[in-house]
Amino acid sequence: MHLTGRSRAGARPGELDPNLRAALRSEVQRLERLPDPVARIQAVNDSFAALDDELARLAGVRLRAVSALRGEGWTYARLVLSTGLSKTRVAQLARQARPHRAGG
Repeated sequence: MHLTGRSRAGARPGELDPNLRAALRSEVQRLERLPDPVARIQAVNDSFAALDDELARLAGVRLRAVSALRGEGWTYARLVLSTGLSKTRVAQLARQARPHRAGG
């Protein structure tokens, strides 16, 4: 069984650096070659955990960019139109990007 297509809710076509795409595909091939299905599952779980950490770093890049644009006075509407993000997602990111107040 080989899954193709997009299965994640809200998934859309995107771009990856060709080297990153090649590295991910190489890792998939390595994991597919593990002879023990239990070991294969555990290895994929470990890969997902490691990717979660890296995806959090990647999300931080976007969050800091939203914060910078909001700091320059960009409205939610302008962010929506310029980035293709939904209004709800822009609002979520803007809330996350707000600096936390001391003592509050």
